[in-house]
Amino acid sequence: MTVKLTIEDYIIPYVILLANSIIFYIARIGINHLAPNKVNLLLNEIISTIELCADCAELGVVWEVHGNFGLSIALFLLCVWWSKVFGDAEACPCGPVEECFIIGRSITSDDILHKLIGQLIGAYLTWKYTTSIWCFHLSEQHHSLHTSHCQATLFVSPIYGAAIEGIITFISRIVALESENWNSSISIGANSLVTVLLVLFALNTTGGYFNPIMASALTFGCEGNTMTEHLMVYWIGSLIGGLIARWFHKNFLSSNHHKMD
Repeated sequence: MTVKLTIEDYIIPYVILLANSIIFYIARIGINHLAPNKVNLLLNEIISTIELCADCAELGVVWEVHGNFGLSIALFLLCVWWSKVFGDAEACPCGPVEECFIIGRSITSDDILHKLIGQLIGAYLTWKYTTSIWCFHLSEQHHSLHTSHCQATLFVSPIYGAAIEGIITFISRIVALESENWNSSISIGANSLVTVLLVLFALNTTGGYFNPIMASALTFGCEGNTMTEHLMVYWIGSLIGGLIARWFHKNFLSSNHHKMD
């Protein structure tokens, strides 16, 4: 039976995305003014992780009603927004893990530890935040998401899925690392465009996360995958892709920049 969508079904996801941006922007202002410096990075990491994951959960609704075109436009604009407001927060464990294994920094370094802990807390709180919105059943999609058990987004074998997540993480990280040498506007635009293209590329195979903490926040425990499969695809696959990217950039691309200087 086909459900007829109302005008609210088409508008609500964009309203939620806008509301998220406003809510978390205000939260950042409050933290930056009131929180002690020692916990500022931790709290910003929590907020950024919740915002990223909650927005991506709502982008799933955008995709349902407006397909790849709506998803592409909304995701691109959000990437630009995140680039401008996240600051030092990463909302992804790839960077901190690379700092430990490739750069040789200690995991107990304050910034790395705060980022990883903040991401774990943010991922846990994401589900509570999104369900608190979906429980109002503002649209048919929200009603379905709130009343049905979540479904995994892995539609290929775990080995194939891990390879895909590894490859797209590698590409994403290489562009992110290399773009640090570019003009700010070009860097933000390039990273946003690459993110959209990678998501579209992997959407029907793994979901296209290339971010372990976001994948776990949105799909861990969902029907269709075991815990081992989830960890293999979204954690091992992505982290290995990121580590290879960081190693490659450090030993080849970064050294070339130094020679040019």
